[in-house]
Amino acid sequence: MLDWEALAERNMSKRNDESNMRPDDSEDIPVILLVEDEADYRLLIASDLEEDYQIEEAANGKEGLEKALETIPDLVVTDLMMPVMDGLELCRRLKAGVETAHIPVVMLTAKTAVESQVEGLQTGADDYVTKPFNMLLLRARIGNLLETRRLLRKHVAREFAWSSEEDSDSDTLDMPELRSGLDRVFWENLTRTLKANYLDPAFNTDSLASELNMSQRSLQRKIKALMDLTPVQLIGEYRLKKAEALLKDPEVHVTDVAFEVGFGDLSHFYRIFKKKHGMNPTGYREEKV
Repeated sequence: MLDWEALAERNMSKRNDESNMRPDDSEDIPVILLVEDEADYRLLIASDLEEDYQIEEAANGKEGLEKALETIPDLVVTDLMMPVMDGLELCRRLKAGVETAHIPVVMLTAKTAVESQVEGLQTGADDYVTKPFNMLLLRARIGNLLETRRLLRKHVAREFAWSSEEDSDSDTLDMPELRSGLDRVFWENLTRTLKANYLDPAFNTDSLASELNMSQRSLQRKIKALMDLTPVQLIGEYRLKKAEALLKDPEVHVTDVAFEVGFGDLSHFYRIFKKKHGMNPTGYREEKV
């Protein structure tokens, strides 16, 4: 069980000097949104988790939904029973939004009935923890979900980078690993937008966000969550895939390939091509043709 007194004593002064302890590379620290209406409970859980995570807090489901849309966290921990909007409704809305459908949700519930646990899972919750609980258990559930997401991101990024040029010629690139229907819809819209605009050297992350009707931050967090790439890297990777296909045609001059796939800077094309393949485009052509 959670030892509230010991935990409170251990974390009493932690928040006062939090800013001094936060590492400079905070962008790489997972963001957890904690939604809990009991302030003392929320404080103690947050104080323990912030040793390893960036913590955002909300006092009810309505505030939680607003915070989730604002920050696009890596994971949400939410109580089940709350005023204004409960955890079930919060989970439903998160899983029904394109920008937030990918976010894992851990439900905290004081109810032990199987029906309550099933109801939480049916709304899309990825896991649940019954109150009162040991913080080690909650940490383990959070760690497992984040690690699963990390491995999926790596796999999706690898599949995207190394799928064949025949795949890239279709309107969208199939990614069956994305289980959420909304994530697949987002992916299809994303790849369709890339296909329609990659030839334009002026097409950039601003253009991509505008085409998808998303803010820059939401787009950045969504793409990072799905495939561990930034939007800049994603656009560059898509253009590289097209360049790889063109390089297999000996009739196309190597220096023309970069401009034909939307690279406005030849040196940038050579640099990221070599970083991916360990050789320049000419060497790649000689190896493939």
